[in-house]
Amino acid sequence: MKVSFIQFNVKKDKKENIKKIEEYIKINDASLIVLPELSSSGYLFENREELLSVSESINNEDEINKKSIFINSIIEISKKYNKAIIAGFAEKFKDKIYNSALIAESGYLKGVYRKVHLSDFEKKFFDAGDIKESYNVFEVCKEKVSIQICFDVWFSEISRNQILNGSNLICILANFGGENTLDIARVRAIENITPIILCNRVGREKTKDIDAYFIGKSFIVDKDGSFLANADKDETTSLNANIEINNSKSNIICSNFYDEIKKHY
Repeated sequence: MKVSFIQFNVKKDKKENIKKIEEYIKINDASLIVLPELSSSGYLFENREELLSVSESINNEDEINKKSIFINSIIEISKKYNKAIIAGFAEKFKDKIYNSALIAESGYLKGVYRKVHLSDFEKKFFDAGDIKESYNVFEVCKEKVSIQICFDVWFSEISRNQILNGSNLICILANFGGENTLDIARVRAIENITPIILCNRVGREKTKDIDAYFIGKSFIVDKDGSFLANADKDETTSLNANIEINNSKSNIICSNFYDEIKKHY
């Protein structure tokens, strides 16, 4: 299966972000393409009111708010180019605002993931997703795929439960400036014998209180943690890799990883 990520400098302008995303997708021959966390709007906000102004709603499973420009555009792009796209956005649901990721495939909305573990900064603006829902596995390109958003990957329980629910590929959408998340994500691939796509953004954002820098260095790793594709620091790019997806959870020292987990935990 050919997969890809698009590492770019997300702007505060939704239309500009959508244009950049489509420019890369229309020349991409991958089946599944992963975008960064909050790729609709950027990461920093002065207050919750500003965040609310860029949030978009999915009213129910079949009906999308007509004002949801980013959601509608990603779904339309997925149809136009016959792709599966996982994209980060700010989701308004009732009185909540979630740091979410949508899955669009060939013109259909396949699901939504809501970030569970929020940074101290994010807690001022976003609501946390439901931990049990974070274990969900989605059918994407006829494969079993799970999603995490940035800080979620620091908590091994999410990855482990996603794997036990059948995930054969983990997609991580991110906005980070330090190196630690890169190391942790690669460990998650190794300890769960599962390939991972990690898409981080590049660029810089400022508010009156915070100056945030995002390093990029997105990657695709195989189930043994070996690099299949990795982007440089600060570059805007899209990289592809072919990954072999199967439900065989075995390595050189353990022929049935599932059985070993279930036996002891």
